[in-house]
Amino acid sequence: MYILALETTGKYGSASVIDESGQCVTASSREEMNHLKEIITLTEESIERAGITKADLTHVAASVGPGSFTGIRIGVTTARTLGQVMNLPCISASSLEGMALHGLNMGGENRLICPIINARRHQTYSGVWKVSEGELESILPEKQYMIEDLLSELQELEGSVLFIGDGIDAYENIIAETLTSEKYSLAGRECRYPDSEWVAKVALRKALQGETCFYKELLPNYMRKSEAEMRLEAGTLSRKIHG
Repeated sequence: MYILALETTGKYGSASVIDESGQCVTASSREEMNHLKEIITLTEESIERAGITKADLTHVAASVGPGSFTGIRIGVTTARTLGQVMNLPCISASSLEGMALHGLNMGGENRLICPIINARRHQTYSGVWKVSEGELESILPEKQYMIEDLLSELQELEGSVLFIGDGIDAYENIIAETLTSEKYSLAGRECRYPDSEWVAKVALRKALQGETCFYKELLPNYMRKSEAEMRLEAGTLSRKIHG
């Protein structure tokens, strides 16, 4: 089994190949939001590093969101195309779950892991997982939260919180003003952002459990409408009211 996993939902694009034993190799970009230009190169580089050819791939996975709308489209479209052309089963992976798995790898028992993706205007895509006996348990659902509401919910939960994701960049001050220093910690900048290695690990678990789909069924998870769609709907509603 060789799974190609793509991550394009965050600042930095990456591609990984993982085998059934969990051995994973990754090729990552150092350029922010350069996914469209680099994703094919990163894909080819990760396959070469794995010492295989494209013909050896058995699955293709993509981080389907939430995150950058444009990035999500690039990753999902690339994975769907490879799935169709190479007749490979596809795997849908949540960017939040991948980040939570990365947080799990940072160690610590009985803690909470909270990936936060900046959705602007005090909004964030998030979820909360609890670490127990080396496993993740989802305790708050993946959805869009106002950062203040999310922090309020975290205050009611037992255990310290590890935040991971680019929401730290946007909301670090709000977090510090709301939670005590003993209640939380922040992932370092070098390991804060989505990475295909963790998408690959989510995808491997799903592949082993038979959670695959046909390429047409691999769909983006934007988690909300785009600002353009919301402006269009607002404009349409205004015309109806005043028309």
